[in-house]
Amino acid sequence: MTSGPFATPTFRARVDAALARRAPLVSDAAVSVWRVLDGAGDGVPGVSIDRYGPAAVLNVYDDARLADDDVTAAAGAALDALAPLGVDAVYVKAFARDRSRLGGDLPDESRTPTPRAGRPVSAPLVVEEYGTRYEVHPYDGLSTGLFLDLRDHRRALAEAHPGRVLNLFAYTCAFAMPLGRAGAEVTNVDVSGRYLEWGRRNLALNGLAPETMRFLRRDAREFLDRAARRPDQRFDLVVLDPPTFGAADRRRGIAAWRAVEDYPALVRAAAAVLAPGGRLFCATNTRELAAEGALARLVTSALGHAPAWRPLPPWPVDVTERGRVAAVLCAP
Repeated sequence: MTSGPFATPTFRARVDAALARRAPLVSDAAVSVWRVLDGAGDGVPGVSIDRYGPAAVLNVYDDARLADDDVTAAAGAALDALAPLGVDAVYVKAFARDRSRLGGDLPDESRTPTPRAGRPVSAPLVVEEYGTRYEVHPYDGLSTGLFLDLRDHRRALAEAHPGRVLNLFAYTCAFAMPLGRAGAEVTNVDVSGRYLEWGRRNLALNGLAPETMRFLRRDAREFLDRAARRPDQRFDLVVLDPPTFGAADRRRGIAAWRAVEDYPALVRAAAAVLAPGGRLFCATNTRELAAEGALARLVTSALGHAPAWRPLPPWPVDVTERGRVAAVLCAP
């Protein structure tokens, strides 16, 4: 392997040190999905490792400049470190910082059931966060179906027991599941029918009755515009966790999305459908907005006044690379 942080003994030492820092997660039987290694925050820029029960995913960005043999060695070292925890396979996902260069094509390895290290695991997998179950796919494209950064935020929102919740950009409806288990009535909105079906499977995994949730294939902005004109469409909590970019769909009348430009209007539209005393949860993984204080400033500017900020849990021990993700909770 190369010299520096990716030399095999050094890389294994970095993984072992990261596991030591994550001792509370390693020993927590209630959580089977967490980040093992978090890029620059753990001394290995451009590389992260996520654990999903019996499988781990080694995420490698192009700016790490790793040769393929180096990736193989890193996967082997990761498997050696994680095997005592019950991990049987390490899959590799190669990311370009500028995904537009992929032209819609994904690396073949992101779709193969054969791991880079270890033996294949059957997918989908079922993982748990504090009693909530999720379906994940370690080799179904670049995404697994669950974003790990906001694990404790999902739990905190559920513990507040909101009545009616609007979950926009719902993806596989990860936020909705602990909320539903806590008794909330959740409306999930996303433009992807595939991911909403995934959300329905998550609903079934958690033993929740189908009538407790709605799954609507809509553009979030279109939904908010219509809901604002209907007094019966008011929510105690609106969850906003949009992507950095979203492509336009002219056939369905969906405009392109760019978080840096479009998030403020989304905040205003979401505030308009809150019930009295309702709260707005905003999250982002857009680097410009995840910088220290940037998201709070955006929300304040969008609303035209400083809202009443509500506390959120501190970032968990496996989120070490600051400035990659941010979240705020407020009562406008």
